[in-house]
Amino acid sequence: MASNTNPDDLIPPHRLEEIFKIAFQLLLRKGREAASMDAVAEAADIDADLLRQRFEGEHDLVAPAMRWYFMRFSQQVSSSSAMYADIYSCMYLMLTDFAELCEEQNRIEGSLYWSTIGEIGRFDPVLGKEYLALRLEWAAEIRRRLVKFESDLQTPEDIDHLVDYFMMAFEGIIQMVKFETPLDQIFPAIDITMEALTSRMKKSPNMPGSK
Repeated sequence: MASNTNPDDLIPPHRLEEIFKIAFQLLLRKGREAASMDAVAEAADIDADLLRQRFEGEHDLVAPAMRWYFMRFSQQVSSSSAMYADIYSCMYLMLTDFAELCEEQNRIEGSLYWSTIGEIGRFDPVLGKEYLALRLEWAAEIRRRLVKFESDLQTPEDIDHLVDYFMMAFEGIIQMVKFETPLDQIFPAIDITMEALTSRMKKSPNMPGSK
């Protein structure tokens, strides 16, 4: 008889994050084969059958962990920028909050987990497909923000180009953080990045408070 248990109820969120951290640590230190359900269960001191029940159909915990961190970054970045009522403030906060989140994880954990998985995905077709799907989801989130404020733009047709431009900006932030560039150097680079958006707006933006 099929269980009516919600998979999300099987393992508390704080415990789940601990498990994903362990999965990433095993992956980075010993390779993907070391991040098996059994190995992670042993390292995390949790029942392997419970992990399999929670992640039914998954080969290992690498893809679920990547989705988890992507969702966490996305929610945190989107929540702060959602309060602003103009396109400049919204995109500025998305970039600066993203930089702070990346810096925090890199400093505390020693790696940008889901970015590292993207690099591994170049050699793993299944994982690469997962990463591409998340990347497209992030681009769609950027597009939603730009479309919401398209009346601020001189030409709404610029949205397609701006999506690609901001995707490049986010990926640039990742690279800067990975090479331990201080935030006080990243934020001025973000200010310059925003000039491309300013040049396509109908009027000069109301600048948010500098980071």
